[in-house]
Amino acid sequence: MSLSSLLVEEKKAMLFVEEARKKAEEILKEAKAEADKILKEVSDEEKIKEILERYEEELQREAEKIVERYRKEVERIKSVPDELLEEASDMIVREVIDHKFRGG
Repeated sequence: MSLSSLLVEEKKAMLFVEEARKKAEEILKEAKAEADKILKEVSDEEKIKEILERYEEELQREAEKIVERYRKEVERIKSVPDELLEEASDMIVREVIDHKFRGG
């Protein structure tokens, strides 16, 4: 092999190595972009889960407040003496009957 043919082969090898390096850099760039995209999606999903958990906790607290308010109202109604309830019931019945007979 002559020196000029060796130089030609070396040049071909260098071009081949340079092209391989460029392709490797391109593949790495694409892989990094895909990894960044996946990490962002995972991050966004985690943020969404975190937000949903906070809303769920807030809704649970509100539901507990509402249940407690109604429980107290039920206790208050239960504490009304039966005589007062009967009297109120009788008063309502009289009002309805009077209203009906008065032409209402």
